[in-house]
Amino acid sequence: MRLNSQSNQFIFNLPSDFVPKEISTTYEPILEKNWSQYDNIVDYLNSTIKSVSFPGISIDTPEQHLMRGKTRNYYPAKNVNDIFTTHELPITFASVDSDLNYWIMTDILMKHYLNVYDLYINPLVMDVIDIHRDVIYSIKFFEIIGVSISDITFDYSQQKVNQKEFTVTFKFNFIDIEFNLNKSKVLGIMNDGNVKIINK
Repeated sequence: MRLNSQSNQFIFNLPSDFVPKEISTTYEPILEKNWSQYDNIVDYLNSTIKSVSFPGISIDTPEQHLMRGKTRNYYPAKNVNDIFTTHELPITFASVDSDLNYWIMTDILMKHYLNVYDLYINPLVMDVIDIHRDVIYSIKFFEIIGVSISDITFDYSQQKVNQKEFTVTFKFNFIDIEFNLNKSKVLGIMNDGNVKIINK
């Protein structure tokens, strides 16, 4: 067990149906022209994800004033899904290929906004893994809405190649955290120092 956590031990991908068909038809010829190694637009976007920010928890406690100036705090009558500091899920992307992925994401957000048949985007899932690439727990966000994309700057004075990034923010209504490491596969240290899987 390590005392410190690594921030890069996670897997986060956009849903397979995240990109509308008409957008795939528009942008896939550009990927083919640039000899991209990705089969589809979703894989291309997933490869540019840099980070995902998870909200904290903050509980606002109602206060009751008692005699002689004493106050008493209570838990609020609020759903547990609503005690997070925010229901926003910011995802940071590296801007690549002349900001192509930025314009793809902009197009996708507008298409989702105009979609009157599907109110929400399919759930977003983040799997957190250990050093053996086994999933320890999964964080699932439900009833997703895309709400914003940060601005980008075109600058003639920029002569060097610098890494650019942009942030796409989604909102969610529900969250679920599920621990799913298989208890039948536990690594143990044997007397001879070798590591062995112990079946329980």
